Amino acid sequence: MKKLLLLLISITAISCNNNSTAVEVAESTQLETNTTTDPNDFEELKKLEGKWAGTLERTDGSSDELTLDYTVTSNGSALVEESDTGGTEMLSIFNFQNDELLLTHYCGLQNKPISKLTGSNEGVLSFATDSEMSGLTLEKDTYVTSWEISLTPEDADKIMYKYTVSGPDGDVFTATSTLSRI
Repeated sequence: MKKLLLLLISITAISCNNNSTAVEVAESTQLETNTTTDPNDFEELKKLEGKWAGTLERTDGSSDELTLDYTVTSNGSALVEESDTGGTEMLSIFNFQNDELLLTHYCGLQNKPISKLTGSNEGVLSFATDSEMSGLTLEKDTYVTSWEISLTPEDADKIMYKYTVSGPDGDVFTATSTLSRI
């Protein structure tokens, strides 16, 4: 009985060691394939903390008042954006994780697109939704596919905000707004 118990313990120990090696290899491979984001982009976004207001204009001809309320939280590791677009409240969370700037949007369309920073040029941050991370596909879902936030360096109290909603029939609309700090 003791020999059987020792054999089972040995097999378990070998199995655990083999699994941890495989996990380490898989994790390091994934880290190598991630695009590296400049952490300063996240620091610039945090400067949005406060309330903003403007009018959201859509390419489908509609418009609504838009308010954004940014809060830095979780010991500085997240920026929460609470938005109100014509009475529809939504929530987005920006965070810097594994050398990537991510945007997770809890949408009024009843889904949760997760986007990654794809570009940062002269204060303009561009995000694209990662459909695999989000569990969404354009073949069957309508969701926000891209975001652009322009931090206008010449005026710290204004930002440009733009996003595109796409679905099975292509782009549904693009929305843009110039917002002022209130």
